[in-house]
Amino acid sequence: MPTQRIPLVQQITTRNGDLKTDSKCVNGYFESKGSSVEFVKRPGLQIAQTSPALPDAQAQGMCYFNGYLYAVINNVLYKIDPTTYATSTVGSITGPIETCYFVQTLNNGYLFLHNQLNGYLLNGSTGTFFQITNDTVINVIVSTGGTGYTAPTVTFSAPPAGGTTATGTVQFTGGVITGVTMTNYGSGYTSPPSVTFADSGGGTGAGASGTAVLNFFPTGGLNPGAVFLDSYVVISTPSGCVYTSNVGNPAIWNPLDYVTAEAEPDQSTGIAKHLNFVLDYGQWSLEFFYDAANPTGSPLSPAPSYRIEIGCPNGNSIVSFEQSVIWIGSSKAEGTGVFMLDGVAPTKVSDEYIDRILGNSDLQYVTAYVFKFNGHLFYVLTLHDLNVTIVYDISQQAWVQWTMYAIGDEDSGVPGIYAEQYFRPSYYAGNNGIYYVLDDDNGTLYTLSDTYYSDAGAPIYYRSVTSIIDNGLTKRKFYNRVEIVGDKVGATMNIRRSDDDYQNWSPYRTVDLSKPRPQIYQTGQARRRAWEFLCTENVPLRLETAEIDLEIEQ
Repeated sequence: MPTQRIPLVQQITTRNGDLKTDSKCVNGYFESKGSSVEFVKRPGLQIAQTSPALPDAQAQGMCYFNGYLYAVINNVLYKIDPTTYATSTVGSITGPIETCYFVQTLNNGYLFLHNQLNGYLLNGSTGTFFQITNDTVINVIVSTGGTGYTAPTVTFSAPPAGGTTATGTVQFTGGVITGVTMTNYGSGYTSPPSVTFADSGGGTGAGASGTAVLNFFPTGGLNPGAVFLDSYVVISTPSGCVYTSNVGNPAIWNPLDYVTAEAEPDQSTGIAKHLNFVLDYGQWSLEFFYDAANPTGSPLSPAPSYRIEIGCPNGNSIVSFEQSVIWIGSSKAEGTGVFMLDGVAPTKVSDEYIDRILGNSDLQYVTAYVFKFNGHLFYVLTLHDLNVTIVYDISQQAWVQWTMYAIGDEDSGVPGIYAEQYFRPSYYAGNNGIYYVLDDDNGTLYTLSDTYYSDAGAPIYYRSVTSIIDNGLTKRKFYNRVEIVGDKVGATMNIRRSDDDYQNWSPYRTVDLSKPRPQIYQTGQARRRAWEFLCTENVPLRLETAEIDLEIEQ
């Protein structure tokens, strides 16, 4: 009687991208152990009981800054103490309920965030939170220096009612005015104020003139992503303009401090940092910029020799991590896939099966993050329109599916129905080995750990589905015994089979995984068969193979 061993480490091999047929592993990851590979159950979720509780509303992003967690939920920024989970409201943001992007500046001076429309700053020292506005005077361009100034002063015209008047001090050399240093940017200006120079030292100074410059934080929409490079905050717009803030001051944005991505006539979709470069993604191109310390305009210059003809259809898929970047890529020639940049050369990390899943999505609502856990780097990518989360284990170079047993929302799954949905924690922040994740649908804060074996009490559907197996011939097979090879734990394994190409499944049969030989007998006959192995119990688990005794019709 032949005995075959079916690996329970099954790669995704969907024929049409819907994950309803063919092989896959769900809610785990692969780990090499000598010459074998095990399928390990993923970490579970425990609710972090915030006080007062975070609102039951759509989450938009999360980060760790200056010893605290910061989360945006329903356009409100919350501060969370990670030791007590005490929660306080920092402030509100305006605009659509969109994913927010965070970047911190040197020495935790500021936390910058934007919601793809407006920019905001949290002062790391004072805790002051404010929107970056364009109603302040940031500079004066001296057009004529005049002559004879001994103690020059500058006066700005007042803003409309409700604003404050800007002030500044004058620099001059040899009686000629050379510049103005702003001492108060003022507020409320709807257009540049007039500038008047005078000489308060009794000299003959006269003839100087200048033009005030208002702050210019980009308007009309921003791309996903934000970068901190060499004391600049860098953002980009769909038109391909890459803007930099003033050195060390992300509240100040000069209208001339930008460079344009123009190697291809495509729309810009996202921005990221990689090594010492700023990456600007287009729809089918990727351009590199470096800090050239240009004395005027943007400090950034293009690095054309590194340009890549692979873009990104949705910048929310772009994640920078550990000297690498990973994203959903698109090109004119190859279509859509997942790519990783290690150095300056892209590598495609998706296969034809993952590409089919991506091809089923409109890629309009995507979330992604990377976290490192037990020596594995996971790229967690959720395609919300498909109600699907696929996870790439960068260490093992393998794809799996992650799900969560939850109630469906208006964007994914079946609204109001508890079932397996996409993996709901769509935002991540980590600190000192603690993994925090935020449910995008209801704002629940979780910690992620391999000492939790359920998702806040809900079962984790740990599952391995095999491809169709016929042992190389279509003769009838009689399956006499199935035994699970893996951890001995106090849990039940559910086993079922499909003999008609995944169209119908047998009822589940159960085995006790704590038994010395967890096995079932007399599982029928078939010419070609697929198996499913499922455990939903609150235990850790590692599986290796299913051992099957069978007889082949003569």
